[in-house]
Amino acid sequence: MPEGIIIRECNAKDEYAFVKLNLAFMQDVMDENPYWTALKMPTEEEMAVVFREALSMPDKILIFVAEADGEVIGYANTWTVFSIWSGGKALTIDDLYVASSYRRSGIGEKIMEYLISFAEQKGYRRIQLHAELSNEKAHNLYRKLGFSEEEMLFFLRRI
Repeated sequence: MPEGIIIRECNAKDEYAFVKLNLAFMQDVMDENPYWTALKMPTEEEMAVVFREALSMPDKILIFVAEADGEVIGYANTWTVFSIWSGGKALTIDDLYVASSYRRSGIGEKIMEYLISFAEQKGYRRIQLHAELSNEKAHNLYRKLGFSEEEMLFFLRRI
């Protein structure tokens, strides 16, 4: 793993880096999973608007970034829901992405460990996430960190 990796909450200064990383992530996913190609790839400006909107709702959406030598190299996009079943807040990890040149170096694991610690400190009752069926690398990471697989279907309706 590169030295000096910092995981922190994202802020407005991270807009350019987040937009670039998120667009790369979207392209990677679309290349691997054809059903996502029905979505329109946003422009940089459209993604920047979405980023600003997400930052304006810290009670619902939190973005965390991984930084190496002052450069943002990865991120996790999360959202909070209240879970009746869990009796409190649940942290949903919606996206986890590390720039291709930094993959397989433990950064994704470090981001996940940070999120687990964050959730414990903030009183969340559950952490949940989903992963593409074909994403074995993600599955292996989540299992390593103590996540269990649950049989559920993810339904999507494009509007």
